[in-house]
Amino acid sequence: MTTTCKIIGLTGGIGSGKSLVRSYFAQLGIAGLDADLVARELHQDPAHPVVAEIAEFFPNTIGEDGRLQRGSLRTFFAQNQAANRQLMAILRPHCLAHMRLWTAQQCSRYVIWESALLSEAAIAVDRVLVVDTEPQAQVARVRLRNPDWSVEHIEAVMALQVGRKERLALADDVILNTSSLQDLRQRVDELHNYYLRLWT
Repeated sequence: MTTTCKIIGLTGGIGSGKSLVRSYFAQLGIAGLDADLVARELHQDPAHPVVAEIAEFFPNTIGEDGRLQRGSLRTFFAQNQAANRQLMAILRPHCLAHMRLWTAQQCSRYVIWESALLSEAAIAVDRVLVVDTEPQAQVARVRLRNPDWSVEHIEAVMALQVGRKERLALADDVILNTSSLQDLRQRVDELHNYYLRLWT
């Protein structure tokens, strides 16, 4: 099955507001998929082949129930860049296969693929949309939704991601999430209308 929809790659650092932006596009009738949630669903299924591949490289990460122990290993992968790169290399082809199949089943003019690691993974999309904000705001937002995360841990996760300047250099379109929610929604509306004109 081939992909027929145009794909907007929605990316940005942790806590930048990607998911909120994707929800605004959803309110406009645009289907979206979160690559992180896809990866979570795949590696939490003991029967999925990706779990065996992860276990081969990281045997201590699989619990007695056969699932990847995501919560307890968060710090390990955040602090070990080599292990994190290997984990992403294992997950990426499985996630992409799932996302391409999902995209082929959509009927809208374009879809949203949300991924914090879009640029790092060199995922092929039709346009790259970056949600940009100040690092201090990223930390504050992440702590708000994950109060058990320390600032040091959040900064370690941010350090694993591509830098702000490098991410912006890859952008076709940018949303600055530095003002009000009303301004953010207005920018999404503007881009939506632009994409519809672009692919009419």
